[in-house]
Amino acid sequence: MEIQCPKCESRFNLPDGVAGAGVKLRCSVCKTVFVYAAPKPAMPEPAKNAKEMDKAAVPAKTSNLPFGRTLRFVLILALCLAGCAGGYYYWHKLSNAPKPQEQVPMLTLRNVRWYYVDNEKNGRIFVIEGKVVNEFPRPKALIAVEAAIYDKDKKPLSVKKQLAGTQLSLFQLQVLSDNEMESFLNNKVEIFSNNNNVPCGGEVPFMALFYSPPAGIAEVDVRIVDVQDVEQPEK
Repeated sequence: MEIQCPKCESRFNLPDGVAGAGVKLRCSVCKTVFVYAAPKPAMPEPAKNAKEMDKAAVPAKTSNLPFGRTLRFVLILALCLAGCAGGYYYWHKLSNAPKPQEQVPMLTLRNVRWYYVDNEKNGRIFVIEGKVVNEFPRPKALIAVEAAIYDKDKKPLSVKKQLAGTQLSLFQLQVLSDNEMESFLNNKVEIFSNNNNVPCGGEVPFMALFYSPPAGIAEVDVRIVDVQDVEQPEK
């Protein structure tokens, strides 16, 4: 059976019997909730005259009629089974696959900025930092961002994925080695302390570092690429 979202007109194939008339469905593309109305069966068009009725009533003459009927039945059955299998696979994939697009939109980037720092051991470093605000009604955990730098032709120069939860001070950026800074930014204790149960309205900091950055950075892009639900304790 085919379902169409009344808002974005996206179409989905579901196995027969999954949804009946009056059942509320939610579009996985635009998130619109709508009530499924089963399509009315098409009424057969009446014959225009008696001759056409006679023609419709008389079966077509075919040779080897039992074999023809059996072949048609087998073909129809195969097509039905293939359609149901494909529809079930598509529906199962949609309902069970992770859907970050449903989670990320309710996480907001705030106070994002970027700047250069001269480090004693690594030379110049390009820093991107900011905060992620959780606007979900439920707590979230392990929020990750992806920071990218581009040249004037919008060609990516470097991309880096970073778990939120930690930031370095300006002094640390100036004196620590690259290994020490990366160890601090990926410190599991700090990350789990700040990024393991971010409440509704709460925020978590992030920082991404680009060592010896290429010349000609003209554009910066930061996006949220991962987030997980907080496991609720069993009652």
